[in-house]
Amino acid sequence: MHRMTKPALMFFGDPHGDFVPVIAAVERFQPEAIVLLGDVQARQPLHVELAPILDKTAVWFIHGNHYTDSDADYDNLWGSELAHRNLHGRVVEIAGYQVAGLGGIFRDKIWNAGRPIDEAAFASADALCRSMRPEVRWRDSIARRHRSSIFPEDYLQLFLGPPADILVTHEAPAAHLYGWRAIDELAEALGVRLVVHGHHHRDIDYVGEGLLSAAAPFRAFGVDKGSHLAWERDPQGETELGGVPQDLLDIAVQVLGAKAQT
Repeated sequence: MHRMTKPALMFFGDPHGDFVPVIAAVERFQPEAIVLLGDVQARQPLHVELAPILDKTAVWFIHGNHYTDSDADYDNLWGSELAHRNLHGRVVEIAGYQVAGLGGIFRDKIWNAGRPIDEAAFASADALCRSMRPEVRWRDSIARRHRSSIFPEDYLQLFLGPPADILVTHEAPAAHLYGWRAIDELAEALGVRLVVHGHHHRDIDYVGEGLLSAAAPFRAFGVDKGSHLAWERDPQGETELGGVPQDLLDIAVQVLGAKAQT
């Protein structure tokens, strides 16, 4: 395991309102940028929660499913000065990588991603809104709960868009017991070499645990709450995303605490 003093990127598992591990890791490792993998649930506007590190790193995020649990969860994310750093549905260059983001979760009422996309009940948030009576809408649009649902329109915007190096998602790929082949298909369409997800609150190295073949088109990692995964640029200036799988293992995953020993 290589000790990283200044990684290009750090990915953090779902904070659920606890930003102490995020702030501590940024202050220790000084990454160029960080990505929060959903379920932020900030108790204050996100820029207030992360004020100690905003001059030390660039903060990006995707949303999870719990940000729609309450008005406060929603407003402290979307009312934050960092709201524009949401990666959902787009590809952004971050620390030298093209990073694609898909926030939220699949819900059967919208789209059971185990079924073909053209069988989805609602293709878009607008389609759902048109089906709702005015009195059941939230803030004159779809129900708050479904603002964390993945609509086919969101997915296709990425699927048909530009290529990327890294895909960050809240949902897991198919190798996870509760994962989705739709995530694999998106990763393959984008041509990414790395998929990183949150949601399931467990550190997972899919190749290391034998859940994914080293010959797979991309590497995949899950990141636990309070943990992080660090990714460093190739010191020779070449992208390690196209390198040898074992080399990727050697540099890709570094977790705070006792888990780092395994």
